[in-house]
Amino acid sequence: MDSRGSEAYRHGDLEAADGSLGAKVARWSIRECRDLLAATAAGPDTDDVRFRDPAWDTAVYRLLLRSYLAWRNLVLAGAEAPFVPARRRSQAQFIAQVVTEALAPTNTLLGNPAALRRAVATRGASLVRGAGNLLEDLRHRRGRPAKMPPGSYHLGRDLATTPGRVVYRDDLVEVLQYEPQTAEVHQVPLLLVPAWVNKFYIFDLAPGRSLVEWAVRAGFTVFAISQRDPQPRHAEVGLDEYFRRIPLVALDVVREITGSSQVHLVGVCAGGMLAASTAAWLAAGGETGVASLTMLMSALDHTIPDDSGDPWAEVEIEVLTRILSNRAGLVHGGMVGVLFDLLRSRDTVWQPLVSGWLLGERPKSFDIWAWSEDWIDVPPVLFRQALRIAVDNTLARGRLRIAGRLLDLSAVTQDAFVVAGTRDHISPWETVYRSARLLGGDVAFHLVPSGHVGGIISPPRPKAAYRTRSGGLPADPSAWSADSVARQESWWSAWSRWLASRSGPRVPGRATGSARHPAGSPAPGHHVRSR
Repeated sequence: MDSRGSEAYRHGDLEAADGSLGAKVARWSIRECRDLLAATAAGPDTDDVRFRDPAWDTAVYRLLLRSYLAWRNLVLAGAEAPFVPARRRSQAQFIAQVVTEALAPTNTLLGNPAALRRAVATRGASLVRGAGNLLEDLRHRRGRPAKMPPGSYHLGRDLATTPGRVVYRDDLVEVLQYEPQTAEVHQVPLLLVPAWVNKFYIFDLAPGRSLVEWAVRAGFTVFAISQRDPQPRHAEVGLDEYFRRIPLVALDVVREITGSSQVHLVGVCAGGMLAASTAAWLAAGGETGVASLTMLMSALDHTIPDDSGDPWAEVEIEVLTRILSNRAGLVHGGMVGVLFDLLRSRDTVWQPLVSGWLLGERPKSFDIWAWSEDWIDVPPVLFRQALRIAVDNTLARGRLRIAGRLLDLSAVTQDAFVVAGTRDHISPWETVYRSARLLGGDVAFHLVPSGHVGGIISPPRPKAAYRTRSGGLPADPSAWSADSVARQESWWSAWSRWLASRSGPRVPGRATGSARHPAGSPAPGHHVRSR
């Protein structure tokens, strides 16, 4: 701060000291204190079920609640303060969110009136059951509260049950082909591309909740990539090898079996990045192998406010990789899952803790929880490269080179069907929207009122809905949202119609496999059970 700014600041003339850091901090402090008082007086968020118990209206609990809300609001506001560097703001917000959720009074017995009442009503039996649940979680889950009873689901019986066969297998991947369920099928087949940290059956979750089942019954020939849990010998597998051996090999298998020169690519989360990269890679070589692109909850553009270089990024990536690695030298998929849980810790960590340890309950079975905890380890070289792509935003900038080709997303001129969720805590819908604008073809963007995983599982039901808009994607996501219209149907229905119009004429239903790639083990295959 210069002498003029210092003098102005000492006398309270913040306008004169406008350019100084001190003035910015002072203005922020005054504004945040005012907003803090207003937010605390307003009480908790309307969707915060933790404080709906009538006991929170009594004097003691009301004082506890207001003290917590005042402290939480101050911590959250501090993470967005002007003295926090823009590049570090998302990290500060993440830490603030984790800390404030962890220290909520409802996570303790004395601060949870419902748990105290349960203990009195059961004469302590709920606390005994809770202690047993705690010991069970310490023994089998390293202290992580259980989200569902162990052994609730079994692959091939409750999950991933759509009939099919393994038509290709090596030590990294299986390609599954699902059996036709219609006499005729569309000419262009589908290839489903999962993220590299989760198993593929988010596409084939459970009967009635399976995108694979829906697509097969709609007359599509469906293939899926199933990755195995890597072994220590795979620790040096990087993006180039992974790309050549998984999406490119799978694409060749699909085209050979079906005889179709083009394939619809469907990617979820990081699988959307792989699908888009595959389309861009083929475009860079002048090849036409992709008929359309479907991206579900997928972020390609990781633009941050401060676009300057970060000299500590490489160190942070290396440290994080080492922290998350297991004794086999692989990045532990379970530890990555913990990070994802912390992004929405109120629902994925603290609510199970309260139910299990304080109330003495065991959670109900839920297929999405079963899938989310069936993780895959990641080769550390691939993990570092994926983080570097996100930090440097090289794919969005057109600077990413994979397997000898420079990728340009604007060269992906095929039509694209994109789905984002309003409550997505991993890939915010605005980020997915910005990513969709990088593609060079016509993009149909769909916004669903769900989270990262719930938005994928969208079978037709009365409450199913999405928002969409015709006429292109304006630069501002809020402008798109303001002009979008609501549709009372599942996006699955819209997607199957969209695909059908881009899939050529009907042909007789295809048997699984071919002479070169014979049908083998029944789906869901061998690799999905690897650990």
